[in-house]
Amino acid sequence: MMVLGTLNLAIMIAVIACCIGGVMGGLRLARPRALKPRGRAEERAFAGMLIAVHAGAAMALGYAPGVGRLMAAAAALGWLGAAAGRVLSLVMDRQSDPMLRQALILELLMAVALGLPWLGVGGASYGGGVEI
Repeated sequence: MMVLGTLNLAIMIAVIACCIGGVMGGLRLARPRALKPRGRAEERAFAGMLIAVHAGAAMALGYAPGVGRLMAAAAALGWLGAAAGRVLSLVMDRQSDPMLRQALILELLMAVALGLPWLGVGGASYGGGVEI
């Protein structure tokens, strides 16, 4: 028998972040912003990667939390890398567009949310169990 209802808060936050990442990938897949065909192809390839990584991490978090924690941590490192590239772009290119700062905040929040299960935050469980 399996007991449900003892989900970890950090895992729940990471699954929500996975859903957000998947939706971001879906939006890029449906409506790429690049003007040239090659740019659209690259953007759609990136979108497919976003969908697959976040869907895989969410599934693993739900079915095998030990593996899911590592997959979510790998996705978090990807978001940290994106944030580092964004900071480098802000500093080197001296951009003053507020959209870049907002994207940086989103990338850092996604990295934190996906890294929570791996860091062991939110270990308290909630609710009772339902036996299946």
